[in-house]
Amino acid sequence: MAADEFAVNLLSLQDFQHRLQPRIESAYAALTALTTAPGNERPALGGFHDAQRTADRHQELHDEYVARLRRLVTALTVAQAATAQVIEIYRTVDEISGRNAGQIAGALGAVSEALHGGRRDG
Repeated sequence: MAADEFAVNLLSLQDFQHRLQPRIESAYAALTALTTAPGNERPALGGFHDAQRTADRHQELHDEYVARLRRLVTALTVAQAATAQVIEIYRTVDEISGRNAGQIAGALGAVSEALHGGRRDG
């Protein structure tokens, strides 16, 4: 195989695509847990200075984690869609190649008939 060539295993791509769905659901469930009550509520640590600083830090970490989960859900969803698109492209290419191979065989069969007096098998 040349350096600029690559092979695609459709079964592996399909398996990868199916494995993405539970990951998307898991990440989305974690995101939902952190963006709905009680997961999105600021901890009630009291009104003194140290408690407020701790609650602020907790909120910063919470917000950062939510942002990362959103990016993860988006990335997994995009990967799943891209994988589906690649699978569809390769299925289409295989179908076209199969038809083209059949057309080529038909054309060559006609040549064989002409060369062998009406017999296709030579």
